[in-house]
Amino acid sequence: MNSNNTGKRKILIADDDDDSRVMLSFLLEEEGWEVKEARNGEEALETVIKEQPDLLILDNRMPKLSGVEVYQRLQAQGIKIAVVLATAHGYLDDLASSLGIAHFIAKPYDIPELLRTIESAYKSSFS
Repeated sequence: MNSNNTGKRKILIADDDDDSRVMLSFLLEEEGWEVKEARNGEEALETVIKEQPDLLILDNRMPKLSGVEVYQRLQAQGIKIAVVLATAHGYLDDLASSLGIAHFIAKPYDIPELLRTIESAYKSSFS
């Protein structure tokens, strides 16, 4: 997926935690991203289809659909998008590995690591 020639990279933050979304939105807008938000998995799926972001930050534990379910539904529909999987739970690397997601980050976020992970996921989406 890619942006609609606006010159800005578009990112979707899918997280049911309002504070986390607000903080990430502010941070990523400062980094030059056009930011969209989703409060649950169902909204995330709809927003990916409608907005076609370049990258998806996907919290795993969300209402309606988990991050894993969102990712699996995107894969089933043939939608290719760079994903950074996030969770506060300790099994993140095993979970990401089982899904074939190379980019993941634990909560609470280490901001410099988060920004490096996002840039790496974005760049790898072109290779």
